Amino acid sequence: MTDLAAFFRTRRMLAIVLVVLLLAGIVAGVGAWSGWFSHRNPLLDSPQLALEGLQAKSLYYNGRAKPWLLSLRPDLLAPEDRNPESDRSRGLMQAVENPQLFRQLDRKYRFDALLLTGDPSEYKPLLDHLNETKDWTLRYVDHTSMIFRRDSGRPWELADFAPVRARFARSRARDRAEVLAETAVKLFAAKQADAGKALLDEASHIAPNEPHGANALATYYLGRGEWRQAMEQVERALSVDKQFLPALATKTQILYGTRRYSEAYALSSELIEKLPNDPNLLFYHAKIAHEAHAYQAEVDSLGKLIAQAGAEGRPIGGYQLYLGQAYTAMGDATRAVEAFMVALDDPSLPVDQRDFARENITRIKKRTGM
Repeated sequence: MTDLAAFFRTRRMLAIVLVVLLLAGIVAGVGAWSGWFSHRNPLLDSPQLALEGLQAKSLYYNGRAKPWLLSLRPDLLAPEDRNPESDRSRGLMQAVENPQLFRQLDRKYRFDALLLTGDPSEYKPLLDHLNETKDWTLRYVDHTSMIFRRDSGRPWELADFAPVRARFARSRARDRAEVLAETAVKLFAAKQADAGKALLDEASHIAPNEPHGANALATYYLGRGEWRQAMEQVERALSVDKQFLPALATKTQILYGTRRYSEAYALSSELIEKLPNDPNLLFYHAKIAHEAHAYQAEVDSLGKLIAQAGAEGRPIGGYQLYLGQAYTAMGDATRAVEAFMVALDDPSLPVDQRDFARENITRIKKRTGM
């Protein structure tokens, strides 16, 4: 990197490099996109800080965290964790979508720490469960991860963020603002709205035109159902970078939430073209497609999600329920019943969802005489 200045001398070479970096950002995914990659602090894209001080005799972690644990902290893994086909590995991966399964695993392994890495939407059912119960306490949060501990007394507070802030003290203003904004998003998901808003205000002061901050503020308003304010912040982020993928994804959610389904579907389709295998985008695209009556697109997205979940050992029952509803809307009774039957084969499917599948099977068979 010592010759970087000389490398950028010509406008032609600069244009080539920018194209390469744009492509790299798209491949990296919605959460990693920033629009500026030169001199990017590597700690922005790694949960290294969360893992450095993590100590646990029995650790629960989500799927996004496992590669990092294998590379940076293999000492925290149980022997079974190294086999992706083991019952323990499969259970850990599935529990983010099934809090009841998490409780079963917890009774068996008695976890003393929980590590959740990546976008909170990827582990929302489990996080909601942790927020509602009192036996797990948030003790650490940064731009990549959250760590909960069992009955640990004092919960995380803003003063605990000082070590993370110190590690980025010499970074560019926009990198520091990104750390604050992405941490705020996790705090919103953890029901720590006041702390998250304080970090967002700090981010706005440090780098007023950094799009992560505006997009994070949009998610804050989105969570409060304040659609107009959320859209204003999204447009502010897009005025800085009109291709800023996190803001485009947030805008899609706002359009969906305000029932502008045709617009939401068009924008979601653009995102899927750029990130065709992103599970969060695929799931949301399926939901939007259903409301926009684009049922074949819904089926295609759910098919990808089912294939991904099967390959990773995650449950598919929930996706099969959506697939059954899509086929029902298309008038394909045979495939609808098949999808609901497959959903019932998933032992992790909650009781209320099992009842929903059975009710739909009965209704379809009665209507069609199957």
